[in-house]
Amino acid sequence: MAYGRHESFYLRDKWVSKGLKAINEDPRFFYDKDGFEKIGLGKNMVKSLRFWLTAMNLMEETKNKEHQMTELGELIFSVDRLLQRNETVALLHYNLIRNKNDLATVFYWFFNIYKETITQRPELKKSFKTWVKNNEPKPVSETSLNRDIDVLIQQYTKNANENDPEDFIFSPFTKLNLIKEEPSEEKNENIRKVSPEVNEIGISALYYVLLNYSLEKGVDLISLEEIINEPFLWGKVFNLSRNKIIEALNILTNHENFPIEYVRTNNLDNVRVPKIDSIEYLNYEFKAETGRATIKHGV
Repeated sequence: MAYGRHESFYLRDKWVSKGLKAINEDPRFFYDKDGFEKIGLGKNMVKSLRFWLTAMNLMEETKNKEHQMTELGELIFSVDRLLQRNETVALLHYNLIRNKNDLATVFYWFFNIYKETITQRPELKKSFKTWVKNNEPKPVSETSLNRDIDVLIQQYTKNANENDPEDFIFSPFTKLNLIKEEPSEEKNENIRKVSPEVNEIGISALYYVLLNYSLEKGVDLISLEEIINEPFLWGKVFNLSRNKIIEALNILTNHENFPIEYVRTNNLDNVRVPKIDSIEYLNYEFKAETGRATIKHGV
């Protein structure tokens, strides 16, 4: 497990575009001591950017100390590197909380393990520290854990300042509407897990998650209860309620090329997922969407 790799910076708007463009032009960009000048960020921000691109599964390091885009990174770089689509951000969120490279423990913990839907910052920090203490063989700095919680909250709540037109510093993750800070009668604000609308996440992102789970677990039947309650599935990843999960599944039963199928076995509701690679599916979906946009605008 890892903590504090973000250098206390949440992901900023356009950072993904800057980072992917940089390694596309120079695979050794993150080893260039003057790289921060070329990209227009501070040295610690460049370290943070390296963390975010790796933790979100957009780039990986080769044996000869170079960085290259993953398949997901290449796809996003080619179709939506400015993260204008909600489903693109939802894909990054999903890969972040999977903690595949063991870099983003706090994100994995908050969405997959932590069960409270409303809390306050002191209680949230206390719960995280307790969990880390119970799961880490060695002590971890409290300062680092506190910063992890602060960055987690900023990642999903930091909007541009509407009262200051010069303040363009915000996180693209806010568009997912997964966490809200709300006023309370007490000293601290309430931190609430929000159940977003299906269209705020995007059907293609939800289907990608389902396909990934199916492929990694080697199953083609997934129960409704799994989708609601299992780590790395919709209920945990996107805070989706049972009703919204059923709404999304009903939409996917009518997918024009890869419809899912409802199956009832042993008195349990299951869905049968077609055998298609999740990245292949995304390539199809993004290209189809681009084609629809072209027709719509008469190009």
